[in-house]
Amino acid sequence: MKALLIFTIASTAVVSSSVYAQKDLTPIKIAYAAPTVDNVLIAIADSQGLFEKNGLKAELIGMRGGVQVIQGVLSGSADFGQGGGAETIQAVVSGIDVALIAGLIPRMHYLLVTRPETSQPADLAGKKFAVASLVGTVIIVARRSLDALGVPPGRVTFLVAGPPQDRILALVSGNMDATVVAPESLAAVKKSGLKVMKDLSEIPEPIQLTALFTMRKTIREKRPLTKSFLAAIQDAIVFYRTREKESIEVIEKFTGVKDQDALKASYDFHKKLFPLPPYPSREGIQTLINQLAIDDPKVKGAVVNNFFDSSLLEELRTK
Repeated sequence: MKALLIFTIASTAVVSSSVYAQKDLTPIKIAYAAPTVDNVLIAIADSQGLFEKNGLKAELIGMRGGVQVIQGVLSGSADFGQGGGAETIQAVVSGIDVALIAGLIPRMHYLLVTRPETSQPADLAGKKFAVASLVGTVIIVARRSLDALGVPPGRVTFLVAGPPQDRILALVSGNMDATVVAPESLAAVKKSGLKVMKDLSEIPEPIQLTALFTMRKTIREKRPLTKSFLAAIQDAIVFYRTREKESIEVIEKFTGVKDQDALKASYDFHKKLFPLPPYPSREGIQTLINQLAIDDPKVKGAVVNNFFDSSLLEELRTK
């Protein structure tokens, strides 16, 4: 992927890739699940010369979902993957030797959206909840958010309605009563006259929804390269936190969202969620294990330590 934007900043880690034009850069491929804001750090690192700063030349490869990202990393067509923690856990219990190496968002980075007449979460009991599918991140977030808000998930009917825009339309038509969407859908929600019932990131329970992962073989055999990749991601987090205007410009190009209010809201929403250092959350992984075990007996009794490797970030921290 070509650089989206290049900025030269004297006081930060952001440098024009031309500075590194004479250096030998190691090529890497990064697969990602969707062009959404929770995945934007790789686009920031790419567009701002942060991979080059750390000796890498990155190619970003968009996939159709988290399962496809896992398959890309497993097949060797990608060195690193960015996607859902749930898919990574399911891959490990299925025998794939993959590990989380960074946890990018350890909370529910979604909004609970309802029809306007819904006055409180308790009103959702007995109602229809639109989800992307009956497996994966959206239904996990839906169940966990309802439970945290005092609504037993078993008292809600989950129905497949597809991607965010289709779920929003299902609420507008009256066929569904609630859903969860990422904050970049905020403009569409407001335009449709729907209600944001709850910013789910305010729920304190940790859950490792978005993460970076690779094969354990890569960690063993390409440890310096893997640390360079993580160093670039940490630089991207610093950039995101301190360079609002440029970050929003990257978000706009990466996601295709044009509404400036939605872009600003999504930027602010994620600014408080990207951790530094981006350690995988043990508690967040355990929450995923507990949730996945509801539908997948193979996950029951899984040990948290089997799913992540934080030693590379520890080495970067003490470097």
